[in-house]
Amino acid sequence: MQRREWLKVLQRDPWFAGLAPNTVDVLLEHAVPRRYRAGERVYSVNDVSTGIFAVLSGGVRLSQYTPSGKQILFSTFSPGLWFGVISEFDGRPRPHNAVAVEASLLLHVSSASFREIVSRDWRHCFALAGAVVALFRTALEQLSGMRALPYPARVAQTLLAMSDHEQVVDPGHADPRVTQEDLAAMVGVTRQTVNRLLDEWERAGVIARGYGRVCLLDHAALARLSAAEDAREARLTRTPTGRVPRPGPRTSPATRRP
Repeated sequence: MQRREWLKVLQRDPWFAGLAPNTVDVLLEHAVPRRYRAGERVYSVNDVSTGIFAVLSGGVRLSQYTPSGKQILFSTFSPGLWFGVISEFDGRPRPHNAVAVEASLLLHVSSASFREIVSRDWRHCFALAGAVVALFRTALEQLSGMRALPYPARVAQTLLAMSDHEQVVDPGHADPRVTQEDLAAMVGVTRQTVNRLLDEWERAGVIARGYGRVCLLDHAALARLSAAEDAREARLTRTPTGRVPRPGPRTSPATRRP
């Protein structure tokens, strides 16, 4: 994969697509491709930062563990997305474990190269800081959207958001690449709880499960589930046309997907 192919992938990210051409040039001038096997660690929590990364193919999972040993999944980064930039700006150790979820090709810009880039021109520094802001906005959206919803709605919302992203980065393949364990970590419930919920949705024909993927068969049903404020409204019930989510009278327009 050469520079022209790199750009096609990286420009899927609105942040990168908005960079000035000279900032793009200097980033790619210092970038080195690196391959990782499925399950291979890119870096670990509390590691000293070694630079920033972009996903060209495959995917990378960022997670951490609480003192009690519970895994918290921040996000799965698909092709086109950059990660690892926070520690380059604040100088603190890595806040997450970064692990390749499948065989992956990453671009790596070392810490020395990063410092050289941001010191060369203040506009480069300002532009790269935008990657941190984008991550912060995503984290805030996830936090505000998840806390108020019951877990079935959180699961539905997470699957739809991942599907939207997959459709952007790989048109025609919109099924979320996520395991039940990772999905449980993302919404803050146990794997067993997610397994029971997916069993119910699979029997209702809303989703189907594949190896490392969840196939979304009924986006409209999931959209209604994702907007349910009450846990009872996020269950499935049979109607004359089949099983669909019971919308209930207390659905908040503010939580509806557009």
